[in-house]
Amino acid sequence: MGLTLHYTLRHARPLTPARAEALVRQVRRAAARLVKERELAAIGRVRKADPENPWSCRFVLERRGADTVGHGVRPDCGWMFRVQPGEGCESAEFGLCRYPATIRVGRRTLRTGCAGWGFAGFCKTQYASLRGWDHFLKCHRAVTDLVLLWEAAGAEVTIKDEGDYWPGRNEARLRASLGEMNGIVAAMAGALKDAADEGGPAVESPIFAHGQFELLEAEGMARHAARIGQAAGLARKVVAQPGLEPGT
Repeated sequence: MGLTLHYTLRHARPLTPARAEALVRQVRRAAARLVKERELAAIGRVRKADPENPWSCRFVLERRGADTVGHGVRPDCGWMFRVQPGEGCESAEFGLCRYPATIRVGRRTLRTGCAGWGFAGFCKTQYASLRGWDHFLKCHRAVTDLVLLWEAAGAEVTIKDEGDYWPGRNEARLRASLGEMNGIVAAMAGALKDAADEGGPAVESPIFAHGQFELLEAEGMARHAARIGQAAGLARKVVAQPGLEPGT
């Protein structure tokens, strides 16, 4: 849970594996310049995509009655690199991988919807705000601009920004979204901690380290008291079950 940027990359033109690797290295060089200019934390080397690494997998959703089941789509080849924008922000993975048009699930064949060269990732930026608004904005902007570097390499880019910064680079909406999400998380974490103090497992969250945690908790509770109360009540019922061990 937390304010996150989601992004997908798709390269519509046919590529050889060698050309795909060259494009990843080209974007990585541009990313390294951005990391240096913006004084971001770190950038990793280009590496081959590991089909067993969840970061390199895509997912296809299948409806089964009232349920939705996800199936992993492993690449048959690809290259990736990682950027660490700054303290408190998740690292962001980028790359190009080649995905199959179909996968086998039992005796059935499912279309993946992501055939060819592409990539999908996400980066939770919210907890960069533990170091203040300026640091958070620096990290959130950096992840957005790192994604946009792929357009110069011929990729189609899609960004879903839970903070409403993109599209339009709207800092005011981003700041409002951050305050709202920090309030929700603080109120929820505080309510669950209270439930844990009554005998449940310990609750840990980065939001406890926020310098204005109490204010955020109060604001979040004022806006979402009913929903948070329901979640806390459910938590109390779960931890009260006979035989439940802490941490279960």
